[in-house]
Amino acid sequence: MRMAQVIDGEIVQYGLPTTGELKDGSSVSGYHLQDIEILLAEGWLPLEDVIPEHDVENQYILDDGYEILEDKVIKKYKIEDKIIPEPEIIDEYVDDEKVAMAEALLI
Repeated sequence: MRMAQVIDGEIVQYGLPTTGELKDGSSVSGYHLQDIEILLAEGWLPLEDVIPEHDVENQYILDDGYEILEDKVIKKYKIEDKIIPEPEIIDEYVDDEKVAMAEALLI
């Protein structure tokens, strides 16, 4: 399970370390193996990270921060539409006047 540590309403750390220090000052080896009750008391909350469904051909996903709830942290995403450029319109008609103007520029 992925976790995030929240202190004073701010995320200070992602992912449980293998060694760490508890609030009481004791060092812990196997910090990531502690009971969930201990981790919750240390400010760790489950991190929910679900990428939303979207139309990959016409949309893309942007990171939109995190929402910190009482019992979990939710990774937020924003879906944006891709901007597909209009095809360039080429004027295939060339008249004598345009040719003369182009030649004058080359001289």
